[in-house]
Amino acid sequence: MYTIARTHTPYLTRAMALLAGTLTLFVFLYGIFLLEAVGNTARRASAEREVRSLTSKVSQLEQTYLSLTRELTLERAHSLGFVAPAEVTTVFATAQSRSLTLNH
Repeated sequence: MYTIARTHTPYLTRAMALLAGTLTLFVFLYGIFLLEAVGNTARRASAEREVRSLTSKVSQLEQTYLSLTRELTLERAHSLGFVAPAEVTTVFATAQSRSLTLNH
């Protein structure tokens, strides 16, 4: 009986080894992908906390900026030494002027 099974399925041992190796590889890859998913979730939660913190800091800075801009008046500018421009000139950038560099 052993010889009949052996002659009908000569590659059974190799096929089973290949199947076991493939299964092991899939289980290993599943573990890696699962670990990456957990890591990404943790990083996303950390990023959300940082975004909330930065949002509050930006809000505070905006309030400071708005309170400081309310203090700006023409009289205050003159007291700080600013003067009105004598002449206003509009300057346009061309394609040639954008290609100019300080490199010789």
